[in-house]
Amino acid sequence: MTHSIPKSYYKSNKDDVKLSRGKTIAVFSDIHAPYHDIGAVKESVYNAQKVNPDVVILMGDIMDFHRISRYPNDEGTLSFADEIKVGVELLNYFRQSFPNSEFYYIEGNHEVRLAHYIQRNAAELSGLDSLELSFLLSLDKLEIDFLQNGFIHCGDMSFLHGHEIPGIGGVNPSRKLFAKMKKSAMCGHLHRPESFFTRDGAGKLMQCHVVGHLGKPNPRYWPRNEWQHGHAIVDVSKGGVVRVNNIIL
Repeated sequence: MTHSIPKSYYKSNKDDVKLSRGKTIAVFSDIHAPYHDIGAVKESVYNAQKVNPDVVILMGDIMDFHRISRYPNDEGTLSFADEIKVGVELLNYFRQSFPNSEFYYIEGNHEVRLAHYIQRNAAELSGLDSLELSFLLSLDKLEIDFLQNGFIHCGDMSFLHGHEIPGIGGVNPSRKLFAKMKKSAMCGHLHRPESFFTRDGAGKLMQCHVVGHLGKPNPRYWPRNEWQHGHAIVDVSKGGVVRVNNIIL
């Protein structure tokens, strides 16, 4: 009997986006609506408007989704429906603040809570378009591209939320990010802005950055922490050279 190799049912989980060079990119991460810090959001948007960015990247955990997390709900918190309403209002604010910019929204570990909640509690509803985050937040109407399983690349820089790379927390997270990525990269997730620079054997600059957050700084579950508000402006020349302003507010 002749045996053939059976069909593989592997599905790729990679869906990266590559942007053309010659871009100014405004990066905002970890807003955690509806627990955002209004002053920090306003200041970061005002700073970014000064450079008239070609691209805006919302680098994950824009939503908090506390009510559908695996953790106990805090008393008096908003319902999931109300969290969604706040999220839509926030995204409209960003879209109106940068009407001519391309928009990308990278899925963070807090956004993943929605799919996990459905899988745990109503698996048969998984895959319904009306329960997809992009539908609930009206991302198509706002012309915001949603990346669930990919990074964004522009020139020598890659953008990701950070939860995709285990083991970068603790001391010197930007250096750990470089050790994992082995290239220039930027992430959020850790709420602590930090930067690391090095050069390869040919003298080419490589850099990794962790961007600050824009949520309330002292949540009940971690009232004393090392978090700092921040955002980033990234300039990528037509030759692919990357200049980063990792801003602490």
